[in-house]
Amino acid sequence: MPKLQHHALEANQVKIENAALRVFTRQGYHGTSVREIADEAGISLGNIYNYYKTKEQIFESMVQRYDQRMAKLQASTLTPLLGSLDPDNLVLLSKAVREIVYAHPDYWRLMYIDVVEFGNRHFAHIFRDFSANLKRLSPDAFNQKNGKGEIDKTVAFTAIYLQFFTYYLVEKLFGGEQHLGMSDDKAIAQLIRICTAGLGNSATKNSRTTRRKKK
Repeated sequence: MPKLQHHALEANQVKIENAALRVFTRQGYHGTSVREIADEAGISLGNIYNYYKTKEQIFESMVQRYDQRMAKLQASTLTPLLGSLDPDNLVLLSKAVREIVYAHPDYWRLMYIDVVEFGNRHFAHIFRDFSANLKRLSPDAFNQKNGKGEIDKTVAFTAIYLQFFTYYLVEKLFGGEQHLGMSDDKAIAQLIRICTAGLGNSATKNSRTTRRKKK
């Protein structure tokens, strides 16, 4: 292969990987041949092998490219919001998460392909020690010490952070429009209230109402 400048090499790889993603999301990784990727990209089969030795190397390169892109996005949009359980901050966090999910649906589709066809071999690193990774992104935001019996702030924040992603993934990828039976704003407000105020007051109130009715 003639020696290409870095930006030309990069552009060709992106073209191939975008084509591969389109085919993978239509018919799965194992149901796709390298020839089909070449046809989708509009290049020769031999030319693909100038860039990648195997089909899985294409997949791995896609994951690495998305990882880099998502890391930059996280650093710029999510990191400033990490740590605070203030309801107003959590509203902003939910909006940032929504934007990431809705703007990059192919990233999540690629992850689901990996879960189904590779046992999450290529994405598992994202979820290992997840809360610890959040603390590394913004150590000052999680430096509060927990007293005996108190809820760990890092655990609480990580739980709602992941819940926001789950909510919007169900809405965007699973076709579960208003799956909690209300608008996004109302649903997020309820999730924030549950995570910050808990169910205690509502549960106590319902219990008292039930006892009064029995009397």
